[in-house]
Amino acid sequence: MSGPSVKPLSAGGRAVTHSSNGGKPIHLFHWYEDGVLRTAFERVASRHGSTPDALDRLLREVGLDLAYEGEESGAGTSVDTKAAVFALTERLTGVRVTEETVRDAEYLLGHVPEEPAEDWSGVVVDITDAQGERFLREFTREEVDASVECARAGAMAAVVVLGASSPDS
Repeated sequence: MSGPSVKPLSAGGRAVTHSSNGGKPIHLFHWYEDGVLRTAFERVASRHGSTPDALDRLLREVGLDLAYEGEESGAGTSVDTKAAVFALTERLTGVRVTEETVRDAEYLLGHVPEEPAEDWSGVVVDITDAQGERFLREFTREEVDASVECARAGAMAAVVVLGASSPDS
């Protein structure tokens, strides 16, 4: 998620997004502050935004070489780009993504039947945290479809709001 949908979320605060496509090693990073895209990049050496160099110190601290693109940094040390971007995000937000965070999180899935889609058998969540620990989980299409049905059933259920004086509150 990035672009117009994140700008309002960052109003009065900060929003950081990063994503990876899971195939070709594309790692997109966006840092918004008070509705303004401050720094964004796919490749660290090609940053853009209103303050593309504002994160230079942090980028170096997490092991990303600002001038070199590739698996090896200019210093000759191997850097896991995905883990480094997680470390950068943690430093900007104070939120650490761990295996427990991903495992215990609730995911909101949407289903858009009007959109034709190729056959697919599942979804893979593959995350390496800032400490290099990997979380890998595959959700089958059946699990995703069951979650969609559960969400639809929940959306149709009656909502009861209890007041402070209610015996059940």
